This record gives sequence, structure tokens and C-alpha cells, in this order.
Amino acid sequence: MRSSLSCDFCRRSKIKCVNTGKAPCRKCQKSGIPDCNLSRPQSKILKNSVRRVVQRVDSLASNPQPTTGHELDRSVLPVQHSEAPGSSPLHVSIYGEDRANVHSHLANLSPNIVLKALNIFTNKFPELGILHLPSFMQEFQTSCHNETKTLLAAILSVTHCYYSRSSFTGLETLLSRDQYASYAREMLSQSSFQAPKVQVAQALLVMGLFEWGSREFHRAWIYCGIAIRIMQAINSLQIAPYPADPLASGNQDTSQDAITTAVQNRTMWACFIMERLISSGTYNPPMLPLSEMEKIKVLRPFSAVEFAFGTDPASQRSSMEQSLATLPNRNSSLLDITQAFEVIVAGFDIWTHVMTFVLNDGRRAPEMCAPQNCPWVPGSPWSNTRSRLEAWRANQHHRLHYPENSVVAHIALAYGESFTYINLIYYLSTLMLHREYFPFLPTSETIPRGPVDHPQLQAEAPPGWWDSSALEMFSATEHIAQILHESSECGAEILTPFVGFCAFSAAYMNLYVSHFPQMNLGRSPRAEENLNYCLAYLERFRQEWKLGESWMTTIKHASLLYQRASSDKARYQGKSRKDFDILHQSIHEFRVVDRSQQYIQEIEGAERGTGPSTSEDTPATTAASESLDLDAPLNDLLNEVSTYAHEQGMWSHWWPSLEEMNLALFSDNVS
Repeated sequence: MRSSLSCDFCRRSKIKCVNTGKAPCRKCQKSGIPDCNLSRPQSKILKNSVRRVVQRVDSLASNPQPTTGHELDRSVLPVQHSEAPGSSPLHVSIYGEDRANVHSHLANLSPNIVLKALNIFTNKFPELGILHLPSFMQEFQTSCHNETKTLLAAILSVTHCYYSRSSFTGLETLLSRDQYASYAREMLSQSSFQAPKVQVAQALLVMGLFEWGSREFHRAWIYCGIAIRIMQAINSLQIAPYPADPLASGNQDTSQDAITTAVQNRTMWACFIMERLISSGTYNPPMLPLSEMEKIKVLRPFSAVEFAFGTDPASQRSSMEQSLATLPNRNSSLLDITQAFEVIVAGFDIWTHVMTFVLNDGRRAPEMCAPQNCPWVPGSPWSNTRSRLEAWRANQHHRLHYPENSVVAHIALAYGESFTYINLIYYLSTLMLHREYFPFLPTSETIPRGPVDHPQLQAEAPPGWWDSSALEMFSATEHIAQILHESSECGAEILTPFVGFCAFSAAYMNLYVSHFPQMNLGRSPRAEENLNYCLAYLERFRQEWKLGESWMTTIKHASLLYQRASSDKARYQGKSRKDFDILHQSIHEFRVVDRSQQYIQEIEGAERGTGPSTSEDTPATTAASESLDLDAPLNDLLNEVSTYAHEQGMWSHWWPSLEEMNLALFSDNVS
């Protein structure tokens, strides 16, 4: 029968599209034409738009122009709605011929270009160590299914920023990053709800990272969640005695090879990492807690050698006995650089506890200033978290430690980026833990000490404890700046959201100690130099990812505050963190909310002496002070604390864009 539905091929060929109302139509079925999609007739306006797009694509194909990939040429693809001022760029949609063009473009890419892009992805995104290059290239050069093209498009969208920085021949044949991203979104909107496949989950994880860098946080969170569900479904088909989807299980190869097992293992742990990265310490109940990973019998993360060549059954049984939950207490050989992915997995689990503690009011949470919970007391939540962090560090081979070992040495082994990533996790966690207890706005004469605003600690620290704490915090700050600079100098720079946040955090603390050097007893003579290293990185990051814009803006605001506080000590005398709560939260806030007016009110209120009172506890502290069981494990304690805190995240987006700011307020240099 003939319906009002027709496919793109029949419509272009101006022939009747004979179908039953479902794809494929009779013509596409007989001719073996892939991607038969039925749709109703488009309006004349849309037809004209598509015609212009086809002409534009044909023009580009005959006369290719190099592109940076940062901005999408709006004449290439039609959009459905106009873009509101100040909003994030609207994601374009690919229709008919346009999707077919990208589809064909991906299938016809040179294997040499594809392999270069995959190598860049493998090196520059250690948190997504999911690509098995031989398997992917074999699939690409043989059948090249839609799932393969979708994953490739996602990879090309996140690696585009590295092409101009490398000797990438054939760059002129590539499309813009947004075209690849739009294609991946369209394909994932269909494949995400079909039979579960590992490549679909991998593409979702990669696109989750892309959306995160583009400040599309909700979409990133949803993509990550779908990827987790897909991997859980795949795992269920293999371990459940009665799978929930018998039809799907019938299509599974129960005797899958070692490589397939390794790819699934890495992808499941990548889901574990991305969930912790994107949640950023917010109170979002995890879909993949460690207890769940054990319950569903996920093997420990495979090493680089195991991932490349697979493991035999005996090794798999040994891996099962060494689950990640037991890794902090393992007494076997230390983890080396070939086990970097396993180190990163365990590191992000600890980092999540650090961020959960900090973002759920930290020391200001109920009873956290009680004598038994002071940071120097063994068994306190802060002490337990730090002990776990140090145990993780101690389980690593000493060659994984910076600055004792250099980035350059690991670049020789093709592990420069992984080495950088591991050390950034450690030093950022150290910085965040110690910073929670230091004054937000000291004076030029202030030496290391604990908080000056309420609630204050209810016990005195041991002699020298604050001096040691300051040294650890500012040493971590310096190491972050130095390793970012060193990796940039030797070609191992990583432009990912997590590393960007490391640079932002280190920049902020270097700004802090450059204005208040006595807070580290004068032990940070290179603070300004390190600040410039971090700002240089953030400028490069901002050019590639929208996420970096507000980090730079927050640094500008903090610089203004510290300059005024340093030059007009009397006016800022007695001011503390509670007087600048908006700015303080912006150091690790995540939501895209413009609160610049509140920031101005804070500054003006502080200078008039009418800022918030610093003599009262926070409402959350008063309301919930009696409800916590401080003898409970840290996990339980943090969950309880989070029930009294507003949902927050770690990224800073409260401030207007740089274009909206009055830069005349600031000096030419942030210092």
C-alpha cells in the first residue's frame, strides 16, 4: 500500500514510496539501501532550506576550506529555532541528505586519518580508556556499522581541538566539530533505545564529555545515565540466570573472546568514572556504587596489556578476587603506569568523597566543628578521607609521583597524559581538603590558621598543624601549575573539563597566596609565575570549550576583591567567607545561574560595613545539628550531611561572560 509517508531516496527520485507505514520501503529493501527513514512531506520553507544546505555541502565538497571546528557555519545546516541572546549555542539538527552526507563522509574517511584521531583520543582522554584500536579499525574497514560511525563522529567532535596543535595531514577533509556532534546526537537518539550495544554506550560517554565541555550539563548527565543502563543490560545478559530480555540474550555470544570481555570491562569502569565526574559531588544517588560493581561481578579495571591482548580465564578469576573495593588494602605489587586506568578509577572514587564533603558545607555541616571531628583528630571524616587518599598514593609505584618524576620521561613511554592525570587527581584532592579550613579573606599579616568565621572549630590544633597544612595545600597548588606547564611545553597538554577545573583551582589559590604570602609563611615565591601558567592554560581551554569562560571571569572577580582588600585593609577588616558567600560558592559551583548582581551587592555591602553578619551559624547547621550519627562510616555521614544541603556542583558559572564584564574595573594583569 502507499501511505503519506515516504523515504528520502524515493522522494529525491520522484517515485512512489510503497511501504506499510514502517521502514524499510519496498524500493530500499530490494535495492539494499541503508537508513530508510519514512517521514511526512516537508513544508516548502523547509524544502528550500534543505536545498540550500545541499548546495552548500556540494560547494564545500568541491572547494574544501580548513576550519577550526570551534564554530559551526550556520549556513551549512538548518536550525529549527532561533538562538536566544546569552543562551548556549543551539544544537543543529541534521535532516535527510545532510545526515546521509555525513554518513558517507565518515565511511569514506582515510584509515590513516581515523587512526590518528583514535590515537589522539586514547592519549588525551585517559578517563575514557575504552577504545581497542585493532578491533575498531577492523570494524571500520570491513562492515562499518552505524554504531561504528556514531562512535567515530563522537570521537572526532571531542578531539577536534587537538588537530591544529598536531601534524595532522588531511585536516582539510574534516567537517566542523559541531557537525560531527549533531550527527552523533541524531544517531544516538535512535540507537540508544535499541538492543544494547557496547559501541552505543561508548558513544554516549564520549558525547557526555562533549556536552559537559559545552555547558550542556543536563544532557551530559542523561547521556551518562543511558550509557550506564546499556552496560548494565549487557552485563545482565551474561550473568543473570534469567535475563530480563530473553530475545536479546538469544543474540549474545556466550563464548565471547577475551578482547570483547576487556572492552566491556573498560567501558563499564568508564561509566563509573564519568558518573563521578559529571555529578561533581552533588547529591545525585550513584547508579554505579562500588558495592553494585561487586554485586554484578565486574572485574577490576584491566591494565593496558590486558586490554590490548585480553586475559585468559585464570587471570580473569584472579581479577575477580581483586575487586576495586579491596584495592586500597591490597598488599600485592604496586601499581605501575600500565595500570594507569585502574589508578584513575580508584582515584576518582576518593575524589568524589572529597568533593561531597566540601560541597555539602564541609566544616560548616552539622557538628563538623566538634572536637572529635576536627581535621587533625584521627578517625574524623576529614582525617579518614585524607588517609584514604594517601593510601591510594602509596599503592602507586614511585615512578608515578610528580615532581619526583617528570612528564617528559613518561611521554617517552606514551603515557605522559595518564601520568599527568593521576597526579592532578592527587593534588587537586589535597588542595580541596585543606582549603576548606583556611580563611577566605585573610590580611597581609595573617599567618596560617583555621577558620575565622562561624562555626569555628571547638578545639585547638596541635602546634605547627596549620603551618604543615598550609605547606601541603600550597605545594599542591604549585605542583598543579607546574605539571600543566610542563605537559604543555612537551606536547602532552590535556584539554578536558576535569583538567580545566584543576587549572582554575590552582589559579585561584596562586592568586590568593600572591596577595597574602604570609598564609604560607613566604614559602610560595613563584606564586605569580604559577598563576600565569594556569591562566595561560585556561585561555587555551576557553578557546575550545565554553566551560572555561566563567572560570576566567571568576578569577577576575576574585582578583578585584583581593586587590581592594589588600589596598584598603581598614574597610575589609573583620570580613570573612560569610560576607562573600556568593563568590566563595563560585569556586566550586556548577549551575549556569547569573548571580553577578548578588556579587556586586556583596562587595558594596562589605565596603559599607553592612555585609552579612558573621556571628551566627547557618540555618542548616542549626536545623540539623542533632540528627547526625558521627560514629557512622564516612559514606553514611556524607549522605546524611547532603540531605541538609542544597544540590550543588563543582563548576563555576555564576558570573557573566567576559564580553559582559566591565574590564575597566580590573588591571591589565590578574595579579
